[in-house]
Amino acid sequence: MCTRDRHRPEQNAATPRYGAELSRGTADGNRRFLTAAKVSCFTRPRLGAFDYRWPVRPFGVQHPVRGNFGDPRTISAAGLGADDAGDRGVYSFHSGVDISASPGSPVYPVVSGFVQVRNTDEVIVHVPGGLRTFQYWHIRPRVRDGEWVIVDRTVLGVVKAIARHVHLTEIDGDKVTNPAQHLRPYQDTTPPTVQVVTIVNPAGRTLNPNAVAGVVSIVAEASDVPPLPVPGNWNGFPVTPARVSWTLSDAVGRSVLPARVVVDFRRFEPRTRRFWSVYAAGTYQNFPVFDDHFYWRQAGRYLFKLTRRPLDTGRLPNGGYSLRVTASDICGNRGTFSEPLRIAND
Repeated sequence: MCTRDRHRPEQNAATPRYGAELSRGTADGNRRFLTAAKVSCFTRPRLGAFDYRWPVRPFGVQHPVRGNFGDPRTISAAGLGADDAGDRGVYSFHSGVDISASPGSPVYPVVSGFVQVRNTDEVIVHVPGGLRTFQYWHIRPRVRDGEWVIVDRTVLGVVKAIARHVHLTEIDGDKVTNPAQHLRPYQDTTPPTVQVVTIVNPAGRTLNPNAVAGVVSIVAEASDVPPLPVPGNWNGFPVTPARVSWTLSDAVGRSVLPARVVVDFRRFEPRTRRFWSVYAAGTYQNFPVFDDHFYWRQAGRYLFKLTRRPLDTGRLPNGGYSLRVTASDICGNRGTFSEPLRIAND
C-alpha cells in the first residue's frame, strides 16, 4: 500500500545502517565496472490471453508508473535509515503497480467481472471462474457490490486528489502477480543500475575488497528508473529492479559459487516474511515514514542482501576473485557491476 501524507513533513539526509561507505565506495581506488544492456519488450499489437490494457484513458497508451511491483513499503519506528529486522513497524513488498493519474480521472476495469467494494478507497473485481482478481486502490468508488462491470466501459471510481495515482494489484489463483507482465502496451529501454557493493564483517565493519577475510555479508545498492517520466512530486524518484543476482568467479573466470538470485519480482510477489532476507538493513521507500515523521521528497534506498546467510571466505582459496552483481527489469534491460576482490585469510 502507499504511505499517506498524515505525518509531519521533514526532509533530512539519510543515515544508512551500513554507513557512508555505501555511497562513496571504497577508499583504496579499486576499479569498478558498470555495464548496461538495453532491450525493449511487450511491443506486440495483439493482446495475449492474459494481457490487458491500462485502467485509465487512453487505454491503448502506456502511462507513467511511479511505484514498481516489489518496491519496499516501510513504516518504521526507527530513525531514518536505521530500520532492520526486529524493529517495530510495517515492512512489506509493494503488491502492484502505482499508475500516475490526475485527480478525478475515471478508472476502468482491465478485465470484466463482478464488483466487491472493500471500502471507500478500494474496489475489487472478481473474474468469473475465480481464477483472477484485480484490486484498484486510492479511488472513490462509483459502483456497488455485486455489479457486473465491463472492461474499458464501466467507471469503477475516480482517482482521489491526495493519491494522484491508482494502485493496480493482480491476483492469479492464490499468487499476487506483477501486472507489468500483462499491461499492454508496455516498453522499457532503460537498464537498472547497481550503484555500489559493500562487504562487511559480523561487527558491521566495512572491509577493503583487497583484504577480505573471515565470515562476511555482502550488500548491494541497486535501483531503476520508471519507463516513462512521472509527473509532479514523484518525478525523478527511483524504483526497484525486477531481478537481482550475483556471481563470484576466480581469476580466470571460473565460477566458484553457483549463481545466486537474491530476488525475482518479474512474476510473483515473495511472502512478506521474506522481506528482511531480500532487503538489507537501511532499506526504505520513496517518501518514507520513520519515527512518526513523513520525509517529504526523500528518495528511497534499496539495499539488497546478496548473502542471505553470511559467507565464510575461509572455505575458498586465498587469491583474486571477481564479484559481479546484475540488476534487470521486467523487459530484460540489465546493469552489471563488477569489482575485483582478494581473499586473504592468512
